[in-house]
Amino acid sequence: MDDSSNKKLLDAAGQVFADKGFAAATVREICSLAGMNIAAVNYHFGDKEQLYVEAIRAAECAGGVPPNFEWPAGAPPEQKLSDFIHRMVNDMLDVHRPTWHAKLIMRAMLEPTQACEDVVREFIRPKFTLLESLIDEIVPQKLTPRELHLYAFSIVGQCLLYRFHHPVGKLLVGEAEFKFLSDNLDLLADHITRFTLSGLQCVGSARKVETNEESQEARQ
Repeated sequence: MDDSSNKKLLDAAGQVFADKGFAAATVREICSLAGMNIAAVNYHFGDKEQLYVEAIRAAECAGGVPPNFEWPAGAPPEQKLSDFIHRMVNDMLDVHRPTWHAKLIMRAMLEPTQACEDVVREFIRPKFTLLESLIDEIVPQKLTPRELHLYAFSIVGQCLLYRFHHPVGKLLVGEAEFKFLSDNLDLLADHITRFTLSGLQCVGSARKVETNEESQEARQ
């Protein structure tokens, strides 16, 4: 397979799929954008569905998937979470990555299709599972699966805000201020980490109080 042709098709497909979604995108439009014959998709990828899967895979792999964190033994869970959030913020907002990467991944999550289920299982779910395991480490009391889902989604949502809400953000705080915030990735990641850890500490404290009250009631 010609690597340069493969990359041209993936880049073109990523842009079109990100803008229009899987159903509305056409092979003709993708090939036109890539400057290639319409038969190129079948030759290199087999069909439109497989091209879609490979475009998502390319976007995910650009951020290093699955997450390859290697923490030393005894590393505090708070540091692990900080590392994870810094990685996620940089993956979503890195100006050196093609803009269609994050946009396509987001669209795939908002408009899931049968074509991307394998990619979600292989790449996105491991990240989410890792995030939930880090949350579980931080809160000493046992959390339910639903609580883990909610807390993990909250962290992801904080990161996504700066990637997908530029127009509204600029209206709320001004273009210069929002640009400053979204351009300073370490500042954002540090803030999201501190905010999240404060919330999880409150959860842990509340659970501890509930446990103590339940113990007292049981002894009475």
